[in-house]
Amino acid sequence: MNMRSALRLIPLMAIGALAAFLLAGPLGSLYKTGAVAGRPQSSASATIDPHASPTSCPASLPMPKSAPTATTPATPALPFPVWVNDPLGVNLRASASASSARLATLTQGTQATADQRAPDASGNVWYRVKLGTQAGWVRSDFVMTTPLHSASGAGWSLLLPQGYQAAASSDATVTTISKTGDEVPLLVLQTTTSDTLTVQLPAQLRADQAPVADHNATIQVWSYTVAEHVSRVALDTCKVTSAWARPDQGWPFMTAVYVHTSGRNYQFSFFSADSNAPVVKQVLDSIALS
Repeated sequence: MNMRSALRLIPLMAIGALAAFLLAGPLGSLYKTGAVAGRPQSSASATIDPHASPTSCPASLPMPKSAPTATTPATPALPFPVWVNDPLGVNLRASASASSARLATLTQGTQATADQRAPDASGNVWYRVKLGTQAGWVRSDFVMTTPLHSASGAGWSLLLPQGYQAAASSDATVTTISKTGDEVPLLVLQTTTSDTLTVQLPAQLRADQAPVADHNATIQVWSYTVAEHVSRVALDTCKVTSAWARPDQGWPFMTAVYVHTSGRNYQFSFFSADSNAPVVKQVLDSIALS
């Protein structure tokens, strides 16, 4: 190659170098874009649990500002079965009135079929029930419309709704009653013949978190008039990891009832989603003590 040809190639080489420089930026950006697009990307719509398990234990969720709304169980369509809940039984009357003739007394646990419903002059609802060949009227508040079964222990007996079971603990003075599948018991029942009784609470509660008072009431248990204390208690979210998803939002209501008889002391500690849970009243109404 002569000198003149070499000089002609210099401008062409300069133009080629400039073109390569200008293309390098866009090609590099294109490569980077393709590489990023090829990696899995986090979804903006992915759900993140805002109530993740705490990093230190024990822990509780903030107490809800308002209590959950209590639901009233719906009365089934007639006819439907009923079970006598009251420990003293219920009188079978000739009509829907407490002043009408008593035909019989149905003992606790008796099952009958309600085929009519009527109010009395005071607004109490009565059911006309049939039991074999016998028929008559019973007050609705002495019977339940769900199956019941009995549980008993030292000096006590009661009826439980279907799905609830009693389990004795290593301590013979303590019985725990729970609903199948629930991590928190419905009832911890304690009894003693001594003069003192130390209240035992479920391990799912925070022992260091003081209860928050809700209300007090005077109720009847068996033949005793006693005080009922209702408060909110905190679940330990390290032991009940789904506490935030419960109807009580991690703060169940504790209904505490203490009964002193001539021979025993009883402590009933209920845990429920609302402050006046029907199941708590139902169990209290069924209790017989000795």
